[in-house]
Amino acid sequence: MVHVAPCEALTGEKCTVTARVTEYPTLSEDYSRLTVRVLEGAPRERAWLYLYHDELPDLRPGDIVTAEIKIVSAMDRGGSRLHSATAAGISLRGYFTETVTRTGRDPLAWRYLPQEISRYVQETCGRLFAGDAAIFMKALLTGDKQELYDDVPLYESMRQSGVLHAVAVSGMHIFVLITFLRMLLGRGRRTSLISLPVMGLFVLMSGCGASVVRAAVMQTIYISAPIFGREEDGPSALSAALLVLLIHNPMAVGGIGLQLSFACMVGYAVFLPGILYRIARRRWLRDSKLVNRALGNLGNTLCATVFSAPVAAMYFGAVPLFSPLANLLTLTVVEICFAGGYVLCLAAAIWPAAASVGAWVLTWGIRWCTMIYRFIGSLPFACLYTVDRWAVLWLAFVYALFFAWSILRRRGLRLAAVLPAELGIIALCAVLLAGTIRLGLGRREMSVLDVGQGECVVLFDRDSAVVVDCGGSNLYNAGDTAADYLLAAGKRHVDLLVLSHLHEDHTNGVETLLYRMPVRTLILPADAEDSDGMYERLRSAAERFGTEVLLLEEPAEVVVGELSLRLMLPDAGSGENDRGIVTQASYPGVSALIMGDAGKPSELRLLAAGLLEDADILVAGHHGAKTSAGALFLRAIRAETAVISVGYNSYGQPAEETVDRMMRYGCRVLRTDRSGTVTISMKTES
Repeated sequence: MVHVAPCEALTGEKCTVTARVTEYPTLSEDYSRLTVRVLEGAPRERAWLYLYHDELPDLRPGDIVTAEIKIVSAMDRGGSRLHSATAAGISLRGYFTETVTRTGRDPLAWRYLPQEISRYVQETCGRLFAGDAAIFMKALLTGDKQELYDDVPLYESMRQSGVLHAVAVSGMHIFVLITFLRMLLGRGRRTSLISLPVMGLFVLMSGCGASVVRAAVMQTIYISAPIFGREEDGPSALSAALLVLLIHNPMAVGGIGLQLSFACMVGYAVFLPGILYRIARRRWLRDSKLVNRALGNLGNTLCATVFSAPVAAMYFGAVPLFSPLANLLTLTVVEICFAGGYVLCLAAAIWPAAASVGAWVLTWGIRWCTMIYRFIGSLPFACLYTVDRWAVLWLAFVYALFFAWSILRRRGLRLAAVLPAELGIIALCAVLLAGTIRLGLGRREMSVLDVGQGECVVLFDRDSAVVVDCGGSNLYNAGDTAADYLLAAGKRHVDLLVLSHLHEDHTNGVETLLYRMPVRTLILPADAEDSDGMYERLRSAAERFGTEVLLLEEPAEVVVGELSLRLMLPDAGSGENDRGIVTQASYPGVSALIMGDAGKPSELRLLAAGLLEDADILVAGHHGAKTSAGALFLRAIRAETAVISVGYNSYGQPAEETVDRMMRYGCRVLRTDRSGTVTISMKTES
């Protein structure tokens, strides 16, 4: 807090700063981020500075820049204290309020050689490889996953397969490097003395990213024991490494990366020696290099998963079930690509033609990996989703089983490890069967998903599923949130996706949802504004994934199972919010009115046209803004429950006066920022 507190005290202030660029700018869809060290005008700390809807000048690490910025909190992101900035050693965040000016160059710019090496590796991968292969190799060699995030099919297939760790330059890569050296040189003092500079060179070549530096610190302490004549003790070494990292930056403990890395390394330290010992005791396994290698990869995966799976489930809401299989089939190939990629980057500077031939060979390995990832990611039960409480209970049950097994083993009761494994598999089958039974019985409900500042409404009717809007501001993509929710409910397709309008907070998860699940029909307003190319992106994505696109030009009714949808177009004014689609979803005996971002002008237009009927549930317009849910409107629809889909925002939504007005007209008000996902069972007529 010594570094963070002075910066937090300036939150909301504008100031002119001079800063030194420390990394190449990071480009996103609607903003650029510059990592700097402030020199003048604000506390001399590392900072992330953002530029929205514009381009930064061509900047390199070591450049000196000057600009006016507005400081925002580094502790809060999206209203939750995620510490994503402070965990990375960033004490100050802000955004540029004027043009960034390059004013000079740091005379000690050579210190940024690692960043230059990382940029060279990325550019070389872009020249040597094409398409998915280039994206995969950039992520594998440097840990830069921005292009991977943008390639939704590739990213989602890797996420569903549980192999994203393969392209996060961190503990696994360092571990593979050290293991390779020990296979060549054996264990001992000489190997440790050689391993340390080799590991340092690798850290430099990978660009000194936070994850790889963190892993290198852990491994340095671990392998230094023989140098000082001490016995290797994994748990003690990891504890010492964690202490060193937290002394340097105590806020790192809040980072997802540190928690996952440490969890993986603990698994390696605690379980891997025993697994390798048992393999070595069996001669037929020891003498068969192929089998030995396969079992070693499987052991690595299982060890890394033991403690990291609960952490990943907590943050990302999914437990990949086939991760061991995906790693077994691809990890050796990934390791070859990893080593070969660096060799090719070096060769490209000396003999470009030979490097091109080598890249062609490695591309076949990458194609094998991506084929496996896509196949496994497409399996019906590739993941369990923690949105399903039975999945959470199963995960807890499995850990309880193995904990009980280990206690009984320590007390002398000889039980094979296969016993808790079999019980866990039986319990998993029961969870999956229960989901299938629930799907067969059917469920009629409406869920307003917690997607942050945005909206995504899911409607179930037995075998059918309808989604209205799919966008938000959470760290987790709204399309993933919707797909996980649907899959956890046993749904394998979406019959209809309705987009009220094309604002990003209602649409930025659509492409991910289209990839994750078949969507039969997409409906959007015909006269929606397309100032940022959103319509073209949606149309292109729908065409790619085989989704029919319908442009709504006049009010219409759609029936999906026993769910009836009235799609209304208020066409009230020039703003896109009030020209979007308003949806009334009706089950037998109960209905819900989903307003999108429509405000009072739309409400009055619908009232005047006599289109509004009584609604039991209201999904409030424009996230509960003061311009929505007028008195005449609330009196007319007589809703019993109002749901506000809202997250952290700077607009003051939901407005207190709007919430008070809803309650005054008899609505029970529920908010996703306080209650999380709101699910309402739609009772049918008896």
